[in-house]
Amino acid sequence: MDKRLKRRTNLLYRLRKKGIRCDTKAREIYFAYDKDPWKVIQIRRLCKEFNFNVQLTIE
Repeated sequence: MDKRLKRRTNLLYRLRKKGIRCDTKAREIYFAYDKDPWKVIQIRRLCKEFNFNVQLTIE
């Protein structure tokens, strides 16, 4: 489990470096509505492997 936790932490770190907000307790990623979130590979991996959800926001 330690490897999985480290992988999730690294994915979240890379995503936050790009300026995207994440809520780990609620497993939500807040992304601008005018862009396609599935083009960001970290978002795709978090949703597929760790059951995160994408919440589109108006900024």
